[in-house]
Amino acid sequence: MNKQQRERKKNLLLQDIARQRSDLAQSRQAWLEQTQPFDRGWLALTQYPIITATSLGVAVVYGLRHPRKLILWGRRALGIWSTVNFVKNSLNSK
Repeated sequence: MNKQQRERKKNLLLQDIARQRSDLAQSRQAWLEQTQPFDRGWLALTQYPIITATSLGVAVVYGLRHPRKLILWGRRALGIWSTVNFVKNSLNSK
């Protein structure tokens, strides 16, 4: 390869890198918006570590003693959460 071909190839690679950086910068905001609910939830859990650790400990002991009840309450909680989200999304879409 001569010097002109190498320079042209180098310029093409630099253009690719610039385009990829631009794409990453544009995707960054979308990523932050998508993960915002998880971040808020995590911050809520870590804001009160003693309460979180105690609650998890109680849930584990209760789950070991009454596994069927824990599964039942988990299903109920998931059902209530899904219903609330469905209603919230239905009201927001109008």
